[in-house]
Amino acid sequence: MGGAGAATIRTGRALTGAVLLDLALSPLFAWDVFTDHLRRELGVGDAVLAAVFSVGLVAFMLGVLVGGRVADATSPRRLALVALAGTVVGLLGSAAATSVAVVFVAFGGFLGGSSGLGYATAVRVAGTVGSRRGLALGIVVSAYAVGTAALAPVASALLASVGRGWTFVVLAGALGVVLAVAAALVPGARPTRGPPTAPAHRRTRPGAPVVALWAAFGLGSAPTLAAFAQAGSLAGVPGAVALAVALLNVGNFVGRLVAGPLSDRVGRRAALHGNSALLLVACIPLAAGTSGAPALVALFLLGTQYGALSTLTPAATADVVPVERFGTTYGLVFTGWGVAGLVAPAGAAALAVEIGYHGVYLAFLVVAALSWACAATYARMAGRPASS
Repeated sequence: MGGAGAATIRTGRALTGAVLLDLALSPLFAWDVFTDHLRRELGVGDAVLAAVFSVGLVAFMLGVLVGGRVADATSPRRLALVALAGTVVGLLGSAAATSVAVVFVAFGGFLGGSSGLGYATAVRVAGTVGSRRGLALGIVVSAYAVGTAALAPVASALLASVGRGWTFVVLAGALGVVLAVAAALVPGARPTRGPPTAPAHRRTRPGAPVVALWAAFGLGSAPTLAAFAQAGSLAGVPGAVALAVALLNVGNFVGRLVAGPLSDRVGRRAALHGNSALLLVACIPLAAGTSGAPALVALFLLGTQYGALSTLTPAATADVVPVERFGTTYGLVFTGWGVAGLVAPAGAAALAVEIGYHGVYLAFLVVAALSWACAATYARMAGRPASS
């Protein structure tokens, strides 16, 4: 009993550290809060500032890719400290920047890469806890959405009162403290190998299921990533931009929090099928060209589906790979999201000029169907016994 109690305490500490890690790594996705001040002070246009965010997304993806591999062999505490250093350097560099080139390096490179590294570390901690993995991942990855939602109004208030430079300095200090606490709570020991008596489906070569999951993640994320960039246009109602963005983010949080524990109950494969169906349902009103309340409901459902997929993907990855390869494999799967993030928003905006956003979401219905087919392929392969 004592040993079980101590293990429970260690798990609780580790998950608390992972939650704090994700909470403090959210400035990247609050980028739009800072753009007005940077535009005025540095004399640059929207296209250049959008490029900074694109660089940040690429650095984030590379951070998850590299961080996942490193996390399989390095203690979470060490990686959390590296993420702390990179985050503080990125924020302080953004505070001192007198040219957009410095912002590219500091915010896009250092902050983006550190966020990806920290995210990969937090996900690996949650994804290797053993039982109730979906619940652990749901709590940890939902913290990332909460962090962005909480940081945006705080940063906006600071910008109005103390300006761009001191805002980034204050954020560097506050988030540095949170990351230091997170580093103290996550495990300090190097990861150990999983038990030799792993379930049969985890002794098979996971290549094909992982490829199917990579495609399902990328295709299934694309419609919502495009919606994040054009929420106001999709709502179709003047003055509804803030509400549309809020509904997307609330849905994102709800999906992340609910999908994990639900998948522990109904199974990962059933949850992925349900998520794919939800994506199709959410795209239909937008493909029909609706506006107002129906479009806003569709945006909420898109956010929910995206958040749920963000939780289900690492959980499904952990179901088919040994614990010692989870970080590396999830890093590879995450590149599907990275490709979608680079292609979907810009591609949707360009197509909308020619065919309108209803035409774009007609095309996304096909993308959603392909994503479901990939999820079904994963589900079929993940359920095969070792001898098949």
